[in-house]
Amino acid sequence: MYAILQHGGHQYRVTTGDRLLVDRLPAEVGDTVSLEPVLFLADGESSTGDTAALRGASVTAVVVAHRKGHKIRVFSYKPKKRHRRTLGYRSQLTELRVEAVVAPKDGDKPAARRTRAKSEPAAEEATETAPATKPARKSPARKKAADGA
Repeated sequence: MYAILQHGGHQYRVTTGDRLLVDRLPAEVGDTVSLEPVLFLADGESSTGDTAALRGASVTAVVVAHRKGHKIRVFSYKPKKRHRRTLGYRSQLTELRVEAVVAPKDGDKPAARRTRAKSEPAAEEATETAPATKPARKSPARKKAADGA
């Protein structure tokens, strides 16, 4: 069984036992975290990507370590202007080990919504009159300059 989940703007394809690096999570090493939302869930013979059917699905993982990503150097300059600037960046990451891909239970699925057929009339609302509203305020007319005109 595998799942495709979304976390921190990225999508990951995970199975039980996988290790993945995600953006830093506020959890201690050894803590168990639940990753949601699950976008796609596939078993050996069936698969589903329906968001209503996946409500309640999650991926359980254990925090293995906190790491730093590769160092990125950014150098910018403007020729003939004596402008040079060097910036650096290292992303803060958390390493996770996937413990289980939890499929939604049958009881977690939402009840089917009843839609109104085209032949059924819409429910009429009460015909009480709404309180009178103030008329829209008009912008004041511009005054002409008193230049002797």
